[in-house]
Amino acid sequence: MTVPMPYIPPNVYLLADNLDAALAAGEDITKPVLIWETGTGREGQDIADARAVQRAILETVRSLEQLLVARVLKSRERSEEIATRDPRFSTIARLYNAGTAILIEAVADFGDPSAIDFNSGRGAVAFLRSRGLIAEDAAGPYEGQSINFSDNFLVAGRIRLGTLLDLVAMYLDTLETHFDLFSDIIVEPDLLPFETDPDAAPASALAAEPAASEADDEPTDSDEVDSLREALLAVRSSMALDQR
Repeated sequence: MTVPMPYIPPNVYLLADNLDAALAAGEDITKPVLIWETGTGREGQDIADARAVQRAILETVRSLEQLLVARVLKSRERSEEIATRDPRFSTIARLYNAGTAILIEAVADFGDPSAIDFNSGRGAVAFLRSRGLIAEDAAGPYEGQSINFSDNFLVAGRIRLGTLLDLVAMYLDTLETHFDLFSDIIVEPDLLPFETDPDAAPASALAAEPAASEADDEPTDSDEVDSLREALLAVRSSMALDQR
């Protein structure tokens, strides 16, 4: 069964997709735990193995951080579009864009290979220090220190992860409340002003159709057509949601 719903602009879905992806990346950042081991007093292979584990974890966190920043910056563009189209979202759009504007500068940092290379211990320590995971005056983590990438993690060295995710979640909840984006109901997309419904029969054809017999309970071709139409509309809705 299809239920007519108010028209939802495609850029609303794109904004929601970027916000949802940003939340997922931020949550994934908090999952790894780094155990700092310098390999002091061990064989060369043990030191190399310890460095490789540390580097793998830091590269994962850095990649998720870049994904988070990219999604946030993309959502800023969609947010401006929606604020222009729907004045009701202008206030929250300005709040969101103002709170995330500081991440625009991070693009230049991510483009500098020397700032994100973990080939040496010095690069790893600098990354941890810039993300607020160790004190600014500390020479480095102590041997065996467990480092958690919590809400205090400074995304791109500029904004707390917890603060950023709260802002993203607030915006996503607002969109969901207003548009009911993630409803399980199959929605029949509205037609644009210049579109015509290819499934709608002409009025003359409808007038010429004979009345159906109430005693006939057997499935008819019309029933099959309706079922096929509902299936096609479900696919159409899914394709519209999947297009980015």
